[in-house]
Amino acid sequence: MRLPSPPHPPSFRPSGSLISLTTISAHSQTSRYLLPYLITFPSTPTSLNESIQLTSTEYGLLAGLGFTSLFCVGSLYFGSIIDDPKVRKSSTVAGTALTSLLVLALPLCNNFYDLIVVRLLTGLACSAISPAGYTWISDNCDKDEQEESNSFFSTSVYIGGGLASLAGGAATSFGWENVCYAVGAAGLGIAAAGSRYITDIQVEDDKTGVESEEQARPNITEDIQEVMSDRTAQIIYLASLFRFSAGLTIGVWAATYFKGNYPDFVTEYSAINALIVSVAGLVSASLGGTISKGLRKFEEDKGGGFDGRMWVPAVGSALGGAVWLFVVGGGSFQASMVLLTLEYLIAESWFGPTVSYLQSSTTKGGVAQGLFTVTAGLSNVSPGILGALVGTVILGNDVPLQLQDGLGWGVSGCYTVAALLFWKAGTEANQKEA
Repeated sequence: MRLPSPPHPPSFRPSGSLISLTTISAHSQTSRYLLPYLITFPSTPTSLNESIQLTSTEYGLLAGLGFTSLFCVGSLYFGSIIDDPKVRKSSTVAGTALTSLLVLALPLCNNFYDLIVVRLLTGLACSAISPAGYTWISDNCDKDEQEESNSFFSTSVYIGGGLASLAGGAATSFGWENVCYAVGAAGLGIAAAGSRYITDIQVEDDKTGVESEEQARPNITEDIQEVMSDRTAQIIYLASLFRFSAGLTIGVWAATYFKGNYPDFVTEYSAINALIVSVAGLVSASLGGTISKGLRKFEEDKGGGFDGRMWVPAVGSALGGAVWLFVVGGGSFQASMVLLTLEYLIAESWFGPTVSYLQSSTTKGGVAQGLFTVTAGLSNVSPGILGALVGTVILGNDVPLQLQDGLGWGVSGCYTVAALLFWKAGTEANQKEA
């Protein structure tokens, strides 16, 4: 007699609300990274800085502090209020609509000062979106689904980055102004869809007469103190700062390195990089949630001395740092692109497990996510540090060699420090539970 097979665990299926939130986040990422892809040095007839003259210093301000200054402040503010589900939906939709209008305003700018105002406001508008998505997951998804849900939502980073890269390429054919009009119009449609399809369990309970816990007036200072009272969370935030620094330094300097080192493959690089960022990043982020879920349950079942969720960011960062050294040391363009794909597949799995712990460690999920977003903003100093260290060399004749050293060892070092801190966080989490 054949014994019945054990039931298979249900496969993860994102809800309509999660899909809508992920789409909104992808548009936010596209809007965030669109401006750098529309600017080239030296300028070309189809680049934004051909219409609006910009110095490299002004570009640096637009790409860095021009976005992150209000983005960091806004992340903390919205993080403190979006634990209220009614505020969460309205701020997400409003932030998306405002972001879209600001993208539509880019072609109306006449100088650097117009651009910096638009960029500052874009950072503020985008700051409402990411914390809302992750706190929605914390409040509306079962514990067993949270790693996968967080990972699914984090794929928006790679989809948005890939779309921004493609938009930059489309500007050469259709003009950067028309690209802005298309991205802005699409965002308004996405905001309208979000207002229709995003639902929240607590809001629906209120409509049906189910009492929900009264929301206390937020106190940002007290909420931050509560979140940071968890030692494991402290370590994870520090690890995330180094991990974001590695990723952002790659994002800012990799194109300069590859285009300088392989000048015959400039066109191919733009297309291949967009594909790697969007597809490999998406696959890695999705698998990270599934693997993390399995490792968490494995450690819980065997009573191990480690929080299983931290294996993914720890191992992924360690291996990613090692592979990155081979990426910048590749003997050919083709080999470097293959290794870059491998690096993305390994290293970009960390979002879901990391956010899953931060959301589960406190009742102030919005503030926890806001602080996580702030670490991403603070990591913007890393590309500037690299630029300062090798800046004088970049102006000389040995650009690929010197930039290769700084980019290779700097990024790999950040990866390694992040890996050690994620591992430490895993051991601390277990000691706390013991």
